[in-house]
Amino acid sequence: MRREEFISLRDLVYEKSGIYFSDNKAYLLENRLKNRLAELNLSTFEDYYYYLRYGERAAEELFSLFDVVTTNETSFFRNPPQLEMLKSILRSEYLSPDNRSETLRVWSAGCSTGEEPYTIAIIILEEMEALRETHPFAIIGTDISKKALLSAETAIFNNYAMRHVDAPIKDKYFTKVNNGYAINDSVKGRVKFEFMNLNDTKAYRKLGKTDIVFCRNVLIYFDEGMKKKVANHLHDVLKSGGYLFLGHSESLYPVSKALKPIALPGTIVYQKGAE
Repeated sequence: MRREEFISLRDLVYEKSGIYFSDNKAYLLENRLKNRLAELNLSTFEDYYYYLRYGERAAEELFSLFDVVTTNETSFFRNPPQLEMLKSILRSEYLSPDNRSETLRVWSAGCSTGEEPYTIAIIILEEMEALRETHPFAIIGTDISKKALLSAETAIFNNYAMRHVDAPIKDKYFTKVNNGYAINDSVKGRVKFEFMNLNDTKAYRKLGKTDIVFCRNVLIYFDEGMKKKVANHLHDVLKSGGYLFLGHSESLYPVSKALKPIALPGTIVYQKGAE
């Protein structure tokens, strides 16, 4: 990939998705796009750029582009300290008898192949059982990769994705199938998946107000400008007193001061103040 080709494609990816490839990631972008050139029978990366800009099927190809430039590394019950914090928040604020009529709304942004929103659903079900409480809740998982979303909806996971799932949870919520573990309908029916580009301002309006947002290991793929844009939207989506979970290596500093960080052993969660 020539330097000029990299800059053109890097800028196009950023324009369409907000995902930013720095100069030292040129090799990564090249490797991820090679298969698209082969699939489309194109000779050069310049040809691919013009295909994306002006081709008759450019809009359709954008979805394939999103599939290859995103990193779909995830697993069930990732980052246990954060999940313990989630349990504490659920017990103290959302699963009390006073909130029985209020639907708990959770958004998993950048949900990849679905392990995170399904994990959240299992945690809520387990907490309700432990507390002997029943509460309505709704979980939505969104991602820019349609391929990842299709996998999430299929809901069959390999041993690697299941490596942190304890045996009792595995037996209770999953069924062994030939090519892995299928999540049971008691969990699957609790999660809805939708395509969403975090660079699309209009898309946030469809979400409505949300109690808890998970946006873990997503901001690391954005530059400062895109991080600020997304952080502002996450703030607006949250209800007063709502919580935002980021990846363990991510921080809102210095992109936003609108959400208050709450530090606990092994994790930080952000909370929106009263409006």
